[in-house]
Amino acid sequence: MNTSQRFDPHPLLQPLIQMVLVKGVMPWNENSKKIYSYPPTPVHCIIFYLNSPIRARKVGQHSFDRQPACVVVGPQLTPVDIELSKDHRAVMIGFQPGGLFRFLGIPMTEMFDDGVDGFNILDKDIRSLIDELRETVQPEQINAKVQMYLLKKMQEAHEIIPFDRALQKLQKTGDSYSMDDVAGDACLSLRQFQRKCHERLGMNPKLYARIARFSKAYSMFEADQQLTWAHISHQCGYFDQMHFIRDFKEFAGVTPGMMSKKLENSSLTFQAPMGIG
Repeated sequence: MNTSQRFDPHPLLQPLIQMVLVKGVMPWNENSKKIYSYPPTPVHCIIFYLNSPIRARKVGQHSFDRQPACVVVGPQLTPVDIELSKDHRAVMIGFQPGGLFRFLGIPMTEMFDDGVDGFNILDKDIRSLIDELRETVQPEQINAKVQMYLLKKMQEAHEIIPFDRALQKLQKTGDSYSMDDVAGDACLSLRQFQRKCHERLGMNPKLYARIARFSKAYSMFEADQQLTWAHISHQCGYFDQMHFIRDFKEFAGVTPGMMSKKLENSSLTFQAPMGIG
């Protein structure tokens, strides 16, 4: 069952964020799945946990680590397992490509493949916002308060430049967008574009485009598990199964067939509500 509601940003926020996602308390029983896989996405985000914080571990780790109530997630490469409590309730602010850099002014290479405690890098107003959100029940009101906070902070963000708009196109088109073309749209040489990608995305543009394409495929299957992998791979621009399977192994840690079994009968969707791609 989908317990998430996706809200589009206020027009003034559209250059900075893609969405606000409000996740309500999920249906729960003793047989409910408590550990979920979360492969990398191209979306950098800030997440607020309004009830019990989650516990998380990277694939390959043995133990789960308790997460703070506010987590900032930059470039992610390693899939993560997350353990939820029955009162799980969260809000995610999904930024435009390069938007988290513009909002924080922190190079994304410093946040590569790891969540950061938001209380250490965001201003003191964030605690008050989270306290307010905890007292708010209706998703529409939660969204309104989050976007009001962002509108107040908008003036502190770096100005949008052609590079940022080129990144938005890169996220939507994935690996089908030639790097020479995207660099041209950014009004930069290819070398300048690659250097700026490391600063604002935390990785090279080719890898980012691969993650964007993989994430679109994963989200499509999460949204509708009746779709065949052949249909999904074609829709997402994979022209041979070898590259499709390679990306799943690298970014999800499993083959598409193994992923089908992991998602079977899952009561929650995490990435489909984001509307990636």
